[in-house]
Amino acid sequence: MTAALSGRAGTAARLLSLVVLLGMTVAIPAAGQSANGVSPMVGTWRGPVLTDGPSGIMTVIVAQEAGAWKTTTDYEGDGIPPGGEVRDFKVEGNLVTWAQTVGEFEVVYRAKVEGDVMRGDLEAYQAGTMVAGGTFELKKQG
Repeated sequence: MTAALSGRAGTAARLLSLVVLLGMTVAIPAAGQSANGVSPMVGTWRGPVLTDGPSGIMTVIVAQEAGAWKTTTDYEGDGIPPGGEVRDFKVEGNLVTWAQTVGEFEVVYRAKVEGDVMRGDLEAYQAGTMVAGGTFELKKQG
């Protein structure tokens, strides 16, 4: 009888520990989320982009809808072709990556976010060969 009671008490203690642990886990925001549940990535980012070819200003608008990233870009500058749809937008901690067709080039972007600044580099490919590179530094707006 004592073994049965001690087994039940042990099970109850483990269950209580699990409930407390789950309660604490729920209170912690998911990776990439602030305390209010919104990723710090959400917003408008704007700043210079410098490439081996044309340079100018890049604006990246990041939103989330139903847990999915919705991202668009816009470029201002002489000779910068319009950007196509943003693909494969990923946030892992403070690292961000995405791909996009810009004119006739497939462009891959990689950046690190520190506070309200996103610094990164880009590689432009044509027919599978890297043809240009560049850097960007975007500041989160408002």
